[in-house]
Amino acid sequence: MRRTGFLASIVALIVAAAAMPASAQTTTGGITGVVRDSGGGVMPGVSVRATHEATNAAMDAMTNELGIYVLRGLPVGRYTVVAELAGFQTARNTDVVVRVNEDVRLDVALKVGSIAETVTVSGMASTVDTTTGTLRTVVDQGRIEKLPLNGRNPTQLMQLVAGVQPDTRTSLTSGATYPGTQPVSSSGARANTTNYVLDGGSNNDHYSNAPNPMPNPDALQEFSVQTNAFSAEYGRNVGAIVNAVTRAGTNVFHGLGFGYMRHYRMNATNFFTPGVDDGLKRYQYGGTFGGPIVKNRTFFFSSYQGTNQDQRPTSRSSLVPTAAMRAGDFSALSRQLRNPVTGQPFPNNQIPASMLSPAAQQILRDWLPVPNPQAGDNPLTLRFAVPQPLDDYQYLGRVDHTFNNAHRAYGRVWVSRASVPAYLEQGNILTSSFGRTWQNTVVSLNDTFIIRPNLLNNLVVTFNRTNNDNFQIYPPDYSTLG
Repeated sequence: MRRTGFLASIVALIVAAAAMPASAQTTTGGITGVVRDSGGGVMPGVSVRATHEATNAAMDAMTNELGIYVLRGLPVGRYTVVAELAGFQTARNTDVVVRVNEDVRLDVALKVGSIAETVTVSGMASTVDTTTGTLRTVVDQGRIEKLPLNGRNPTQLMQLVAGVQPDTRTSLTSGATYPGTQPVSSSGARANTTNYVLDGGSNNDHYSNAPNPMPNPDALQEFSVQTNAFSAEYGRNVGAIVNAVTRAGTNVFHGLGFGYMRHYRMNATNFFTPGVDDGLKRYQYGGTFGGPIVKNRTFFFSSYQGTNQDQRPTSRSSLVPTAAMRAGDFSALSRQLRNPVTGQPFPNNQIPASMLSPAAQQILRDWLPVPNPQAGDNPLTLRFAVPQPLDDYQYLGRVDHTFNNAHRAYGRVWVSRASVPAYLEQGNILTSSFGRTWQNTVVSLNDTFIIRPNLLNNLVVTFNRTNNDNFQIYPPDYSTLG
């Protein structure tokens, strides 16, 4: 069995920055405010520049006749904002944090003096987005990295948002969805109505309407969750909008490595089941590395995470014939057996050996064990176990390039692949289980171009493909037995 879901989407967003908020589907934020003099009067014609502290990428704006300036399409991160006008001291604001889908309000006051004089202020920007009524919560990099996550799945942090809760009852198409995926319900909506966006492109599994896996916490910059009153541009789903942004390289080379181990021999057993462990063995490892290709212009970032997990095999049971039944002796049954040809009853419920198929008896001997009932079981019960290992590997690569202060672009490749091996225990056909591989490949290209100070074009091209392959181990061919 093979299931392939394919999505190729092109989204062209043209934003009139002076008239409306930045598009909620973009991966950027903005800075806006009013420049006034020491007497409170608005100041037109002031030059305002925002510089990304990690990459030195800059964007310029100028205040209008009302003293308002608007900087749109800013990559998330920390900025230094400088306002200048001849005859006034230069105002320099540092540590201005821009988050995904949010406009930071930063009002500036200029004092009379020489432009060579600089007044520096740190961290004075408002963290409340006053440009839109959308109910939105941003989970920033600090919380993603520092809050405990079981399995290092950052989407668990969505449950910190008011009105969002996990949905454990919604069926996700019987295993066709990537393992470990946990849908959430927002404001009472169905779990499969949440829309997931990664770097401006779709990150949904369009087969089951569930989320694709998200990159590991060390590869995510931040994500926002919009729960109500979001823009009409979101016509696909009625639930929450999850908009995530991957990390990018900076002017400094930086890398990290990590390794986590969970082993049942190191864990305390459950209080209510003393002496019984879950057999869990989980190893998770990987790292990130990024930096400049060309300083102040081209940057790269890469990430890898591997996960190998195994735990106590799943216990199963079935009813199988006893050794006497395999020889034709069904005298232990109270129901009368009859000859299927003549309709006459078999004396003492015993089938003559001449009527037994040698091929069927051979297959029974080779692939169906005799019962092994425990206390209280049906005498025909066969108990057996099936292992449940899981391997998961994630790869992410991203390259950013700044053409000039008005034009920049980046490309990102994100691949996640999980697999469960097929299983068949020698001598027990009942243990046969499918193997599966799930692979998600998402490629995004993002181009931002400032046509003029009040007109910005953001083009996002995304390729999203999901593969789901099933396979199994087959027993030997018995066709020669007749």
